[in-house]
Amino acid sequence: MDDVCLLTAMSPTTEKSSLPDRRPHRTSPEDVIPWRQRLGIGLGKMVEEATQNSIHVLSAPILNMILGMSPAALSTLAFLGRLTDAFTDPLVGSFSDNFRSRWGRRRPLMLIAAPLLAAAFAAIWFFPSDAGPVHLYVHVMVFSLLFYAVHTLYSIPLAGLALEATDDYHERTRLVALMLAFGYVVNILSQWLFPLTQLDVFRDVLSGLRWVTGFSAIFFLISALMPVWLCHERLYSRIVVGQTKLGMIASLKLAWSVPYFVRLALARALYTFGYQIVSIFVFYMNTYYVFGGDIKASAVALGFIGGAYHVTGLIVSIAVFPPLIQRWGKKSVFVSSCLVMVAGCLLKLVLYRPGEPWWQLIITSANGAATAGINIASFSMLGDIADRDELTNGVRREAMLSALVTWIGKVGYSTGLLLSGFALVWIGFDAQLGAQTPATLAAMKFAYVVMPLLGALGAIFVARKIAMTEEEAYAIKAQLAARRAGDGD
Repeated sequence: MDDVCLLTAMSPTTEKSSLPDRRPHRTSPEDVIPWRQRLGIGLGKMVEEATQNSIHVLSAPILNMILGMSPAALSTLAFLGRLTDAFTDPLVGSFSDNFRSRWGRRRPLMLIAAPLLAAAFAAIWFFPSDAGPVHLYVHVMVFSLLFYAVHTLYSIPLAGLALEATDDYHERTRLVALMLAFGYVVNILSQWLFPLTQLDVFRDVLSGLRWVTGFSAIFFLISALMPVWLCHERLYSRIVVGQTKLGMIASLKLAWSVPYFVRLALARALYTFGYQIVSIFVFYMNTYYVFGGDIKASAVALGFIGGAYHVTGLIVSIAVFPPLIQRWGKKSVFVSSCLVMVAGCLLKLVLYRPGEPWWQLIITSANGAATAGINIASFSMLGDIADRDELTNGVRREAMLSALVTWIGKVGYSTGLLLSGFALVWIGFDAQLGAQTPATLAAMKFAYVVMPLLGALGAIFVARKIAMTEEEAYAIKAQLAARRAGDGD
């Protein structure tokens, strides 16, 4: 009770960390994460990001543009996969937090998930060449559901492993920045998966698809195993192994009592929904609005344009946002990133021009910077919230908190994906026509501007009252250290 009262007294009405003259705390040497651990977590994050993003960048061009699957059917596939992914998150989060073994509670689950994840990713694309529409749909649906189930089994323990790697406010930010950097590097490469399938060395596009995704799956398997061998669980033997297990329902109820947690989860969900409801429009805007229906020319341009998104995210994650968080605080960076997304949306009004694709580099760079800021600030804040949760409720349950944040975000993501395909049908889009009507293209551009803008503004509104400061985080760290020392006596 004294801990809770002290935290309440410390909580400010505004974020002190945004003051320009504040001096950030120096990270103690014992709080610095070893490079072996950083490398393992970074490689794991790379697999988590790359497997999902590769499916995203291949689905629309392969299944819709090449094989003729309806946009509504395609978005329904994505919706079912991501919704399954979302609802398995709390189950895996609770299971991982309560799992006990001589090797810890995270790494054994990741060891099991890694080969299943790589195999399921490849299996999505190895459908029979002569598959009819129904056979193709069922094949992709079954293996997508399997993929997202094992993706959760890998990604949620990985998130718990990362959140407990350090309890230092700024070292946590540096780790998240490194994780994002690994993800952006491999996502830059994933933008070229579709152009690679069209190389002349392959017999046809489907043959190229199998070679490209097969080699990608081998790469994902090797990288996914690295955290299992390189990382350790810092708090497992000292704290977690003797911790009382908490059932999923009890953990869910307790999570909603954690200050700032609900706001953080909801803010991310609003941002994600607004962005994802038009995320597949980038393929159609380029192919039909900018290139007039030329799929091959659009694919090459999208490689560069999509790469700009990830290159910008990589640069700002390493060089921009960590020092900004030190100076402004995490919430201020979160809000500022949402404002960058708003600016990027407004730029779409003037920079999307038929026959002039390269103006989009400005838009995608703004979107990349905004999303990087959202991710680095929110995941780093989640680690601070997990510490406050331990102080208040007496349990370490990083996986469950991470799972709930991703669950809410994935509900927004999957709902956005579902509606995106139906929105394309509603505005009159038909891939069989080639060039689309002016009315269809105008409606597509309007939705592409408005929906992410509204999502970003909603996220700002919700996140404005998250006020956990650096000073409060270090006070919690000190109290937890004292409590653990007392428990060890």
